[in-house]
Amino acid sequence: MEHLFIKGKNGSDRTLILFHGTGGRETDLLEVATMVNGSANVLALRGAVDENGQTRYFKRISFHEYDQESLKEEGRRTASKIEELASVYGLDLSKAVYIGYSNGANMAAYLMLNHEIPVAGGLFLHPAYRSELIRKDILLENSVLITAGARDMMATAGEAYELKKHLELKGASVEVKLTDGGHEIVSEELMEGHVWYLKVENMMDDL
Repeated sequence: MEHLFIKGKNGSDRTLILFHGTGGRETDLLEVATMVNGSANVLALRGAVDENGQTRYFKRISFHEYDQESLKEEGRRTASKIEELASVYGLDLSKAVYIGYSNGANMAAYLMLNHEIPVAGGLFLHPAYRSELIRKDILLENSVLITAGARDMMATAGEAYELKKHLELKGASVEVKLTDGGHEIVSEELMEGHVWYLKVENMMDDL
């Protein structure tokens, strides 16, 4: 799995783990990362699945149906890669957050719900978690912000609230912020992400 690592400023122990959308690459969310915390370490992962020339994190059977076995297998590989790279770069994953957009947000949500990586939280931009794969027992330490567009037909506001329910049932603290936009990331989401992150960072200070 291809990745990009950017060391944080002034010895920061915070890390942002980035997951792009379908057809993207590891540099796509750098602007989002800068807005959320411009001093943090950045670990950006490129999806390893090719769908008609477009990169993704897992396969899908149709536009609205995921390949659940692919999600499970690619999720395992991605989790293993994150742990490997955390060791290589000396990252404290308890002071990391996931930031994912679209397909990347779905992978990040899968990791939070199914793998024991001790991240502090996640910023999920336009997710649509169409899976019953949920293996974690408890997420009491996790804070999550989900954003959705009122005119988004690819990942609907209803699906954002469905993911919120999944996460809250495991004990996570979850907010959903709606915009008037479609599937694109708008400036309002970046501002919301920054404000949310400041609260998560205060929690990290207590670790």
